[in-house]
Amino acid sequence: MHHPAWVLAPLALVAVLGFSATTKLGRGETLRSIIRNLQLPEWVLPLALARAIPGIELVLALFLLAPGRWLFTAASVATLGLMLAYWALIARGLTLTPRPQCGCFGQAGDQSISGRTLARNTLLVAAAVATVALAASGRTVWSLWDAGDAGDLLWLTLAACACLLTWLVVARRQPTPAERSTPSVEGWRSSPTERRPAATGGSDLGDDLDYERVPIPTLVLHDPTSGPATLAELASERAQLLVFVNCYCVSTQVVASNVAAWRARLPAIDIRVVFSVPYDASRLVDPVEAPLLDHAALAWFGLGLVQSPAAVLCGADGLLAAGPVNGHDAVMGLLDDIEAELADASAPTEV
Repeated sequence: MHHPAWVLAPLALVAVLGFSATTKLGRGETLRSIIRNLQLPEWVLPLALARAIPGIELVLALFLLAPGRWLFTAASVATLGLMLAYWALIARGLTLTPRPQCGCFGQAGDQSISGRTLARNTLLVAAAVATVALAASGRTVWSLWDAGDAGDLLWLTLAACACLLTWLVVARRQPTPAERSTPSVEGWRSSPTERRPAATGGSDLGDDLDYERVPIPTLVLHDPTSGPATLAELASERAQLLVFVNCYCVSTQVVASNVAAWRARLPAIDIRVVFSVPYDASRLVDPVEAPLLDHAALAWFGLGLVQSPAAVLCGADGLLAAGPVNGHDAVMGLLDDIEAELADASAPTEV
């Protein structure tokens, strides 16, 4: 444990903990929803602890850089405990259907729970174990900093592991071509007499990605005020942007807090939040007006959705106008595309 290459393990943890803390600042309270999503008792993460998690991660990151041996040792052991807890939560999430979002890094990175997520957290546990071993040897980051040869195999191996860990933490899953679909303006009008063909030529964003419009799938959602309805029935008078969520963690809280602003931004269409998990308004920091319910996540699976939030735009002509798209960034991009397409459609045509 005297080789300077071992310094990469605690430094990788410092970077991960600091990154994680900054993405969770101000959202610690919503982390409790992760425990509910994983069907665990709430005493696993008390409210006070949930609020303190971003601060705890930041303090651990700072203490892992402490020159004092005992402070470094305490931070190493605490970090190992935290990483083991995160690993157990991810492993628990892999046993559930549908799988919730992990929320380990706030809104950053790919939040879907998969084998890749477990691999990422396994590397974090391994880094924490190496850090504890380093502390047990009586060394700290600073005591190893100026020793050894930077060109040997151990340096290269641990540096490669650190790079892999960084990629697993920060990278998002790349969307498939279907998930990158660009909306068509056709079918957005509120009645058949107002419908117009999609734009042609270079102004049509759909030209580049060749979005093929298909009939709206025969899937049923439940409106608490009016009962069950197919997606096509919901969109029979006005186009419907359906934003699906399958958990109550950070991503869902962000959707709930922003949906009113999205509706004001796009008054030409209806924007509805669809819950593919049992609906419980008490889990939301901001209430959602007129939610739709997806019993047993049948619509979620029927549309082939893979990451929450997800969205699909149902046209008033019975055809899909855009999507499905998966993930927070893709949903925000779809909102931007819809706004741009509607602006182009309403612009006066030059004669």
